[in-house]
Amino acid sequence: MTNLNEQDWQKLTEALEAIEIPKEALHQARVKAVHQHRLTKRRKRRLCSVASVAAIVLLLFVTTIRVSPVFAQAVAKITGFSSIVNMIAYDKGISDIVENNYYEELGIVVTQGDYTLTLQSVVADYSGMTIFYNIESTFELSKVNITSFGVSQQGIPWGVTSSYNSSLVDGTLRADKVEIMSVDELSYDNMTFEFNLHLSDAAKTNFAVPFTLTTPIEQPKVYDVNQAVVVDGQTIDIKQLKISPLRAEIRLAADEQNTMQLLKFTSVRLIDENGEEWGKPSGGGMEFGNLRNGEVSLFIQSNYFRQPKKLTLVMEWIEALPKGSDYIEVDFEQKKVLYVPSELDIDVQVPSRNTLEVTYPTGTGGGQLLDGIVDQEGNDFSNNLIEMHVVKREVPFSTWVFTFDYDIAVNPIRLYINSYPLYLDGKVEIDIPLNE
Repeated sequence: MTNLNEQDWQKLTEALEAIEIPKEALHQARVKAVHQHRLTKRRKRRLCSVASVAAIVLLLFVTTIRVSPVFAQAVAKITGFSSIVNMIAYDKGISDIVENNYYEELGIVVTQGDYTLTLQSVVADYSGMTIFYNIESTFELSKVNITSFGVSQQGIPWGVTSSYNSSLVDGTLRADKVEIMSVDELSYDNMTFEFNLHLSDAAKTNFAVPFTLTTPIEQPKVYDVNQAVVVDGQTIDIKQLKISPLRAEIRLAADEQNTMQLLKFTSVRLIDENGEEWGKPSGGGMEFGNLRNGEVSLFIQSNYFRQPKKLTLVMEWIEALPKGSDYIEVDFEQKKVLYVPSELDIDVQVPSRNTLEVTYPTGTGGGQLLDGIVDQEGNDFSNNLIEMHVVKREVPFSTWVFTFDYDIAVNPIRLYINSYPLYLDGKVEIDIPLNE
């Protein structure tokens, strides 16, 4: 799991002794760990006693982190443990990965100037990678930003950086996690990669750290669904469920004859025969694609290492707007708002020729308001968003400022709504054909 020296063990012991853990929750954790260990022991009777003890300790460690946030927070403060806690506490699929030893410890340490980067561990499958690393310095890290990062092979980017989480353990140590994803299946013909990271310090410190995977990559479980579901008069085509160790992917499309433009699927989850759920991770789920242009892939927690007898897909709180009322239109040259749908409770201002200020309700999904930008001639400027930041929050409203690069765009500009808290009346609920 993590190699500790004597000092680290002492810190762990002191931290654990100071923690109050719910007794009933811990009892259930122990029962589950022992039960799983016995099942594993029956399948692998040749386990030596040391490995057997290590397995049950790991299961206790994993389940206790999941049932006790206090325990998780305390352990995360110990050097070398923060990435493991992040893996386990906030994503049930990652917890299963740890329990089934489907992750690779790297322990690669590289120093550049005043900074030391430690690649701790990686989890890889055909949907992408999750990489855990630490950055340490003798200087305060709170004012040093990461300007870019990613994974490459022979200088060519591999996958797309989809999310990044960082936590400052103390002033000079930061524990980070980066997720690499792709809507297309990634290749592992070459198992050697390079992790690239650039810092914003005065020296513009760059890291290029090679690493090689040795753990065989598990094949995804693919279930072709191909069912059309009608919710509030709108047809949703559920095409496929693909479950990889890191995440589950649901591919779907909206019928072209729908009268509503579907936006975000706020609640998406899989439920097994025992009522256990796998939904979006606590940090939020990812998605690729756009229902305006075709298919979309929704990513949720994985139950890859489980063997459910039944799986039900449930999708609720589906955001939607009438077609034709799913965009705003602005003339930036004249600093005028030309069109805001009456269905939207938003206020739009144009402070300058490249800036938009919008106040709107964020809703339960909290998704970004705008996504998809075209000018009068139909040219796509969706990638011309330079910066966005919140300037005011008064629940349930937030005020955001968007800054664009529109030097060659022909006004007026149409900005499509990506997320807004108006919902279809109803939900999707279908059984996944596991036997196919």
